[in-house]
Amino acid sequence: MPKSKLRGGAKAHKTRVTHRNNTLRGLRKKAQAEYQEMFEKQMEALKVQYQNENGETTELNAEVLGDVIVGETNDINVTDAEVVTPEVTPEVTNEN
Repeated sequence: MPKSKLRGGAKAHKTRVTHRNNTLRGLRKKAQAEYQEMFEKQMEALKVQYQNENGETTELNAEVLGDVIVGETNDINVTDAEVVTPEVTPEVTNEN
């Protein structure tokens, strides 16, 4: 009898695949939770380091009020820019 016949058919295959998928899903969730925890610890450490270096506190959960720029802005006038054109040299072909 072939080996495939001894494995239980479609129902057993479906059970094995379901079990495998559930195991992978659990491992993925666990890895994601560990990564998230590590990321949050790292962000807290960087936040403390920033506060120690600059003496400033920042609110990371600040609400964005709009696209308003507060403070001095640097306007760039396109006509004031220097235009640089590359020098074009004719190609010499060697025809024999």
